[in-house]
Amino acid sequence: MKTNLYAQRNERLYLKNKKYKEPTVCKICGLVFIDGIWKKTEKPKGEYFEDVCPACRRIKDNYYGGILNLKSDILKSKKDEIVNLMKNKEKESENINPLRRIGKIEVVNDSEMNVYTTFEHLAVAIGKAILRAFKGDLEIKYKEDDKVARVYWIK
Repeated sequence: MKTNLYAQRNERLYLKNKKYKEPTVCKICGLVFIDGIWKKTEKPKGEYFEDVCPACRRIKDNYYGGILNLKSDILKSKKDEIVNLMKNKEKESENINPLRRIGKIEVVNDSEMNVYTTFEHLAVAIGKAILRAFKGDLEIKYKEDDKVARVYWIK
């Protein structure tokens, strides 16, 4: 399935346009919409609504907010370490906003991978963390009138 990166984007479809009833539980990941935001908390006791949270909708639709491209021969020997670093950054970011997630990691070949995130902030944060840990060059591009970050790390 192709990622819909270049179609006309409408971020409102995923964040502000939809009004969720409270409490709503995401039927995919279990986040709870309460007090006007999505939270990692226990499912409410009693009655609640079910829907799909914005992060799960983005993942399902292949409509990512951040794309991180990693190119380096270091991936051959340090792939597990780099993936662990990305997962740790994801957990740290989820503490700020549980909708910030890694949607998928795509291995292109032994020395290249793409990481797709639900929001641009996470792709940038992961790119900066990899730069601090492994050096190299980092380029961050934002397309005008588009809330997508394309992050490139090369070593």
